[in-house]
Amino acid sequence: MRRTLLEVICGVTAFGLLASLHQQVSRLEAQQHDVSALERKVAQITESAAVIDPRDELVALRRLAADNETRVRQLEAQLQAAQIGSMQAAAVAAELARARHDAAAMKDQLASDFERQRQLVDGYLREVRKKEQDAALKLSETQASLQQLQQRLQRDSGELTRRMLLPTIQLNGEDTVGSGTLVFSGPNAKKDGKVESYALTSYHVVRNILADTPKAHAEGFDVTVYLPGERFVVKGRMVAHQVKIDAALIQLESERKLPFVAVALPRAQAKGVKVWEPVCCVGCPLGNDPVPSHGEVSSLQNDLNGANYWMINAPAYFGNSGGGVYRADTRELIGVFSKIYTHGKNTPVVVPHMGLCTPIESVYEWLKAEGYDHVLGGEVDATPPTPGK
Repeated sequence: MRRTLLEVICGVTAFGLLASLHQQVSRLEAQQHDVSALERKVAQITESAAVIDPRDELVALRRLAADNETRVRQLEAQLQAAQIGSMQAAAVAAELARARHDAAAMKDQLASDFERQRQLVDGYLREVRKKEQDAALKLSETQASLQQLQQRLQRDSGELTRRMLLPTIQLNGEDTVGSGTLVFSGPNAKKDGKVESYALTSYHVVRNILADTPKAHAEGFDVTVYLPGERFVVKGRMVAHQVKIDAALIQLESERKLPFVAVALPRAQAKGVKVWEPVCCVGCPLGNDPVPSHGEVSSLQNDLNGANYWMINAPAYFGNSGGGVYRADTRELIGVFSKIYTHGKNTPVVVPHMGLCTPIESVYEWLKAEGYDHVLGGEVDATPPTPGK
């Protein structure tokens, strides 16, 4: 930009000087006409010398010579000034040529710099795109690895057994069977560190057992506990219940610390359960040992007797009542299976894919009110069981 401005200024200056020179040359031509006129006058005087006094003629000639000499000096001065102006015009023209040359060189340099910068930017963009592609590929590979790892974890039969099957217990009466889930086994700091074990179940299961097994009121009812390679029976007693949400808490009469208890979904996350979420339902249907079935959360709003229940479509049968409902991915306990839909009055048909469970959030609220909220803080203990009662 500076070079272009200089070029314009120099061009204007040169134009002005050339115009001034042209004016000076015009004045010189006019003065030349004056000299020619003087010469003609001298010739006329010479011709008329016969009639003019020689002395007057000499005076006139001297005056004319002096005037002519003065005029010549003026013309010489003007000519010298014109020559100086011509030299300045030439200098300006040379400077203008240099400015044009510098401007062209600068333009070439700018074009070269621009091309070099464009190549650098293009190279940088290619490098960034390459890194993005590499990052996307690595992300895809990482996601695939995580998915494979998750699938392996989900299908790890040993892990599934420890987290969901082994915490499941069976409640037995003379004509009634049901299921339950161990949620705590360990020392109770409030009772001098004595080991206690608690399980969640449905209230109607305990109610039916107590109804068809009268001695269970005084002696307790049989509870079958499952361990790897063994199972044993202990007595259980109901220590708290809530008819409205069909929930009961039973305590096992055993000082043996049981190694496998269910991990309940944290209360703060209870509202995060959504419809379509994969679940696993575990129980002892028809008096069998614990079996799992898979499905999804079908509904979160099902009002029954003033309480809300979740519906799941994992297959369940008579005897599943009181069993645990788990998140399939995290194996966290999210509910207690309560009821199965039936169709018809005289000969009701079970609809196994329409089961209701008590949400873990309702269980938290009830246990807190009963003073047993500490029992949902259990963790899985993978250490081998030790002999005991």
